This record gives sequence, C-alpha cells and structure tokens, in this order.
Amino acid sequence: MRLLLYSLISLAVVFFIFTVHITYANDITFTVNGSNNGSLNILQDGEDNDIVFDVLNMNGADLDLTQVGDNNAIDIDVDGRTSNGSSMSITQTGDNKSYTGSFWCGSSSCSMTVNQ
Repeated sequence: MRLLLYSLISLAVVFFIFTVHITYANDITFTVNGSNNGSLNILQDGEDNDIVFDVLNMNGADLDLTQVGDNNAIDIDVDGRTSNGSSMSITQTGDNKSYTGSFWCGSSSCSMTVNQ
C-alpha cells in the first residue's frame, strides 16, 4: 500500500512539473552588422514568438521572416545608411500578431513587403 501511495504521489509531482514549466515561445534576437549578397530565412511556428531584428548595414541581401500561429511579434530596426539593393519580406498569420519597425535606407533601392 505504501509503495502504491508513493508511486501515485511521484506521478502527480512529475505531472505537475511538466505542466507548469512547459514553454512554447521561441524568441530570436539578432543583429546584422554587415553583409553582401546574403539571404536569411526564418520560420517560427507556434505561439508567443518574438523576433527582434537590428540591421546596421546590408547590401544585396534577401530577408524572409515568417511567423505562423497566435500572439507573435516582430520588431525591426533598420539603420542601413549604406545599404543598397536589399529586400525584406515579413509574413504573419494567426491572431493577435504585431509588427513594429523603424527604417532607413540611405542608398538607391531597398524594398519591403509586409503580409498580415
């Protein structure tokens, strides 16, 4: 009887630990300090994901940021005073999504597409 009681208590404790400490978010924070003709593709699938993305200089780069799910956020700061010929595509699906950004393209061409 004592062994059965100990087993049930242990099972309850393990169940409680796993249900309380499960996390679903995948947060990404990164800075591009300089690039030439590069590409970056990020796909986040799930809930409560954040992307914080700072660009200091990029030439000829193709960036694709995609978030699938609810309660996702993207924050972008582009200070590309010497950037040229770069493009950025942002796609967010699901509910309660947010997107904020501050952009500076100091050269001949930069493009950006946002789909929510």
